Amino acid sequence: MSLPLIAPTTLRAGHTRFDPVFVLGHPRSGTTLTCQLLLAHLDVNFGTESQFIIRYRERLHRYGDLNDDRRLRFLFEEISGERFFERTRSNFGFVFDVDRAMRTIDRRTYAGVLQTVFEQFAQSKGRNRWGDKTPAYSRHLPVLHELFPTAQYIHVVRDGRDVAVSAFKTGFGPKNAFEAAVAWSEQVRTIERFGTGLSAGNFLTVRYEDLLCDPAAAMGTIAKFLGIRNTEEVLAASAGPIRAQVWENNSGKCRELLSVREIECFEALAADVLDRFGYQLRYRRRTKPITAAETIYWKTKGVWKRVANPRYWADNRYKAQLRLRAATLALRRSYRSAGPVFTRFFPARFAAYNAASARSINSRTLPSGPDSATPMLTVTRNAERARSVEW
Repeated sequence: MSLPLIAPTTLRAGHTRFDPVFVLGHPRSGTTLTCQLLLAHLDVNFGTESQFIIRYRERLHRYGDLNDDRRLRFLFEEISGERFFERTRSNFGFVFDVDRAMRTIDRRTYAGVLQTVFEQFAQSKGRNRWGDKTPAYSRHLPVLHELFPTAQYIHVVRDGRDVAVSAFKTGFGPKNAFEAAVAWSEQVRTIERFGTGLSAGNFLTVRYEDLLCDPAAAMGTIAKFLGIRNTEEVLAASAGPIRAQVWENNSGKCRELLSVREIECFEALAADVLDRFGYQLRYRRRTKPITAAETIYWKTKGVWKRVANPRYWADNRYKAQLRLRAATLALRRSYRSAGPVFTRFFPARFAAYNAASARSINSRTLPSGPDSATPMLTVTRNAERARSVEW
């Protein structure tokens, strides 16, 4: 679902906190809209979903001591090959500069690496606070909290039945009411359990429907939560653009697009969560139980719907590439370490590799438009490989 392009508010938000901001929520719950509003009107920088934070955390031990310049640079280079950077270059004109990251990193920890990456992106867009929205991180919230103990979290909740209607149109996620109810209720419960362990100054729940109905009030609540000192002035200046960016009637579609049995099924599995967030139940205590045969039917239908969707296979190809990349990490590290020896005994092959790597890097990082003066990754990466010594 595309949204109208809205120019950012000219009055800058005065932040008193500069901790990371993570927007949480089940896919299709309004998390993208929330990020767009924060980006345009409250000066919190967001790009596409990062998707890589947990993966690199899980295999961080394979990169060794980050106090070693070579190992730290290698980690930066590995991260910069992620799809996130291709998309931010394409969508925002941002080109990640490894050399600058090596110069500016404050803490040689994984959290410090992430902070350096996202701060560089934010600064390239004239902002000094960054955020991220990756729904899959909801399964790893303690890891995020370990990395960023003072981070703030905004949980966006939407009527799960409307979430189901929206998810059915995509190439990912649940494809029937049974799957949708299970996935939505479990994810919302997981996020809220995590939130109970945080202070009110670090965790905020926002209903998507409240954002649609009164966006100025909802944005005011978010702005105060983020510690913006000129909240009233910023919202007064952005009231019109915010209203134009929000589709007021984008709720309640489940009443027309889900069958009676689909709504019954959803409420039978997720009534407690719907009720907790104030969503009216259509069949309160009158839902027909879901039989074992019906459960098998819903699950089988969901599998069929996914495998018949080309986007499902495209996403799985990408996941297979990630697994291959992880499996060959040791090989890439060994090749990097053997750079001087390889150059000495196989100069022609190393020169060909060097040229191919440069073309790959430049094709991924060459900027266009007004940002063409942005520092770029260059062949210095390959020169660094050649100077590397045994780890």
